[in-house]
Amino acid sequence: MTNKAISVEGISKRFGKTKALTENFNIEVSRGQSLAILGANGAGKTTLMRAILGLTIPDSGTIRLNGLSPIDPNSRAGVRFLPERISFPKWATPLQMYRQFERVRHEGREIDFIHTAEGLACGDLLNRKLGKMSKGQRQRVAVALMTCGTPKTVFLDEPSSGLDPAGRMLVRSTVAELVNQGSTVVLNSHLLGEVEKVCDWAAFIHKGALVAHDRLQDLSRFKGSVLIETPHPDQMNSFLGGSGRVKGSSLVYPLAEEIGFSALTEQIAASGVEFTGIQLHKESLEDIFMRIIEGETDVS
Repeated sequence: MTNKAISVEGISKRFGKTKALTENFNIEVSRGQSLAILGANGAGKTTLMRAILGLTIPDSGTIRLNGLSPIDPNSRAGVRFLPERISFPKWATPLQMYRQFERVRHEGREIDFIHTAEGLACGDLLNRKLGKMSKGQRQRVAVALMTCGTPKTVFLDEPSSGLDPAGRMLVRSTVAELVNQGSTVVLNSHLLGEVEKVCDWAAFIHKGALVAHDRLQDLSRFKGSVLIETPHPDQMNSFLGGSGRVKGSSLVYPLAEEIGFSALTEQIAASGVEFTGIQLHKESLEDIFMRIIEGETDVS
């Protein structure tokens, strides 16, 4: 069996005069990988998801989902998809919806759904009609329906839409649990800080073109400083020469080149000053995103 959960080669897609995905769009996602699809509104993120799932037919190129063409129903065995906009029958309860889904997918247990719903703080809603719920409550139920059990691959398009901060934290925890259990997760979200905490890889789409696809740690550029966690930042700063900036219980110390990080860590270790962590200060996911949106597409 191939290790590739998703393989996209040279696809393109137009909607009338609008080019949603450009030619030579190539991407691969390995099994168990967590990938964030990122880009501005209208960049082509949802079109890409729908093409992989066989819901949109590309004009050119080939796609493989679990080694099969998306037009083969077997390619979607163990695959879940939560669209950005989802509508449920108002008369149905979450448990009724789960049972309807299981009549089709035959891959879960009701107890797993109940457990996931409880983790998303909507376990008390399972017998309430969906038409009697708020938007945030329905969204939590939708996430539970699509992530319960042990799905092979999960596509989540803006899963935190309509949720309050507490709800977003619970969704993030649920996605992290999926990743930890080995599910392949493809996530599209505008909440970059949350994406950064659950995804190891990112694909940036700019005007329908794939402009970067790599591990987040490799996409992030060095910002010229080191963050030193210490209960004595002033003392550490003095030992290192006084060029740093104290920020709470940490010291932000300038570093001209990333290659000098090893030498600086040796100095810190020899200082005799207590410290709890040393970290290169690199771009956040938001920094990378803005760099691309502002027009710099060479992020390799």
